[in-house]
This record gives sequence, structure tokens and C-alpha cells, in this order.
Amino acid sequence: MKKGLLAATIVSISCSSAVFANQACDETVLHGYMGNIKDEMQAMSSDVKSGDNEAAAQRVNTLITYFEKSRAETPFKFTSENLQGNELAQQQEKYTKVVDDTIVILKNLENALQTDNATDVRKWLGEVGGQRKIGHGAFKANC
Repeated sequence: MKKGLLAATIVSISCSSAVFANQACDETVLHGYMGNIKDEMQAMSSDVKSGDNEAAAQRVNTLITYFEKSRAETPFKFTSENLQGNELAQQQEKYTKVVDDTIVILKNLENALQTDNATDVRKWLGEVGGQRKIGHGAFKANC
């Protein structure tokens, strides 16, 4: 009886470890950050539309924090495509550059919001949209 229970426990642990090792793209830390970024972007957009630039600037600050955290993550696409060595290093460098460029744009947007410069707010919001297209086009896995 005890041997059977032990064997069942070992098999159960082995199977569950395999399941956890095969992580889906929507179960990654980065995916969670991107979901938070999406929510904050929508809220920030609403703040801008309602003329509450102060609240929008606070949202931008939160967005910067999420992007800073995202910088240390590896996109699921790199794992799913089994990138290794030089190829992985090159893609990780490109990913880091997109994140860093986005942070710079967000800081410019924050400044435009704080100074109530509507022209620059529109400009930097457009730039954020451009960065989104670049990032999703290059680093988002098709899951």
C-alpha cells in the first residue's frame, strides 16, 4: 500500500513538473506586465480625453515602472523558437532597445502632460503606438 502511494506520488510530481515546464505564452511574467500595460494605457487614454493630464501623467509613471520590470524578462517567442547563443543574445538586445526606447518616449509624454502641451501629447502618444507595433511585430509569439 505504501509503495503504491509512493509510486503514485512520484508519478504525479513528475507529470506536474512537466506541465509547469511547458509554460504557455499567456502564463509568463512578461505577459502579465503587458496586460497591466494595456490596462494602464486604456486608462491613460481616457484621462487624456477627459482633460485630466495630471492623472494621465501618473499613469505614464506607472507604465514606465512596468516597462522597467519588463526589460528583465525574456519574450516567450524566444523560448518557443528555441533561440540560443548568438541569435538569442541579438534578439534580447533588440528587445531591450525597444523597451528602452519606449521608456524614453513615455518620459517625453509625461513631460508633455505635465506642461499641458497638447501638440506634444498627441505626438508622443503616436510614438507610443509606433513602439507597440514594433514590439508586437518582432517579439510577440503566435499562441
